[in-house]
Amino acid sequence: MAYNNAVLIGNWAEERLKNEYEFKLFLKKRERRELLLQKSRTLFSNLLSERPMALSGKYVQYGYNVQLVASDMPVTLKVADGKQKYGLVLSILVRDRQVDYVQNICDGCVLTMSPILTPCCRNTFRIVSVRDEKQMGKKMNYGDEFLLIAENYGDPQAAPLYVRYCPASAPEPETRLPLRLSAVRDSSCRFTSVPLLPRDRLEALGSPVKTSDKLVIKNITADKSLCVMNRHWMQTFFGPECGVNCRNFIDIHGRYTAENIFTLVSDIETKFKD
Repeated sequence: MAYNNAVLIGNWAEERLKNEYEFKLFLKKRERRELLLQKSRTLFSNLLSERPMALSGKYVQYGYNVQLVASDMPVTLKVADGKQKYGLVLSILVRDRQVDYVQNICDGCVLTMSPILTPCCRNTFRIVSVRDEKQMGKKMNYGDEFLLIAENYGDPQAAPLYVRYCPASAPEPETRLPLRLSAVRDSSCRFTSVPLLPRDRLEALGSPVKTSDKLVIKNITADKSLCVMNRHWMQTFFGPECGVNCRNFIDIHGRYTAENIFTLVSDIETKFKD
């Protein structure tokens, strides 16, 4: 008879006990839903669950979900017919190394730009007025200060999480992701919208923002514009995505370039360039 771990002597007995222990530990983890595969499925279910846009209309209104879409930015992936696709949306990212202990959005989650435009929990934000977060249905005007709130739909009692710009104290590399979710509301969470064309900025100030308008979104504290860092792409748990920051990209004519151009989408019928 050949010696193996079925023989209950010496190292073979130790090997058999080790295998039995690991199998029992696997069963306990599976029962408590602590396996990495189960945690990954929970994460996908929570963050990619679809959130259809409830609002249909021409103007952005406080209290409703919006998407921040850079509609002029190309997607690196190309479709079968060779045509370049356009459109990146601001999205919440849970990093690969966080999956063991995070299965939903939480304080400290970073933000990226994703080519997945389907409205879901990770890329829709409730837009509220700085003056009154409970305000519902009022049109947002150019120049108004607003907050972007990410909501944990799995826990209705969870505290709101605000999109916050965290500037670096020293020159920062392009790979840094300074936009994060924060449980604390402060001045770094405040944003405002500016008309895209310089000739419209004074005239349009105070007028309602349309859901199809191309505009610039500025952080109040930094006085810098939200921008797509499309030179820095990374492989994430949700596929390839690029960074997002607050910087001004201006051409020689003093106009903002595609990196700074966004659209606040609250209507599922809004069309983008293909």
